[in-house]
Amino acid sequence: MKTNILTAIMLALAILVGSCNAPSDNALYREWRLEKYNCIATSSYGLTQVNENCNYVLQMDKTGVFYCTTDCNTISGCFEKSKNALKFSDISFTELACDNMIVERSIVYNLPCIKSYEITDDSILVLKDDKGHILMELIRYDLPDESLCGKWQLEKYNSIVITSNELTDINEESDCVLQLNNTGFVCTTDCNIISGNFVEDNYILGFSNISMTEKAIEGIVSCDDMELERSIEANLHCVKSYELKNNTLLYLKDIYGHILMELTKQ
Repeated sequence: MKTNILTAIMLALAILVGSCNAPSDNALYREWRLEKYNCIATSSYGLTQVNENCNYVLQMDKTGVFYCTTDCNTISGCFEKSKNALKFSDISFTELACDNMIVERSIVYNLPCIKSYEITDDSILVLKDDKGHILMELIRYDLPDESLCGKWQLEKYNSIVITSNELTDINEESDCVLQLNNTGFVCTTDCNIISGNFVEDNYILGFSNISMTEKAIEGIVSCDDMELERSIEANLHCVKSYELKNNTLLYLKDIYGHILMELTKQ
């Protein structure tokens, strides 16, 4: 009887040790942001750093389907995994004409060559070929702080026509709202729309791919010279961090900690 119990305990321990050595499925099934990649324009296995203003996100789904969104195109397909082995297949690629598609084409080239993966500290994912060379390095991509997401009313801003660090009050007749969510941001004013992407991590905040409509509407003070929109656009490019007070007051700051925009939660 004691022998049977001892055997059962040893078997359970063996299963436990085996499961600890294998990466968790849940650790792989999430969104990952590309940091470095094997570029098709270079001949070595040295990795190329992704431009900090670009956002390439690989989403691995439990159904065995993956999506990779870039600044211009979408790459999708299927994948299979077994312990550390990983294989991508049925890869498709939208081919919108963009200024620079070297990263997208490198990703499409690398994915079929991937044979294994490794996750470190539940936050760094490396994808390797059959010889163990790293083809892509990604970091865990978490959704923005839930308290940051939502609609924010702009109250004060750093005006591009004023040289001091004092903030300018929004005209009480104007309505300017910044909406943040996990797909990006949209800022609506009385006459124009500013939109793009943003990345947030532990109070570090950066906006990218910023675009703006440029409609000047006579009779609306804030639209006559578009000073407000141009100031917002300039400020967003400079935002590096944020401060949130009581989940109702949001400060967007530059690299020196100067407040560029002050907003209240709607």
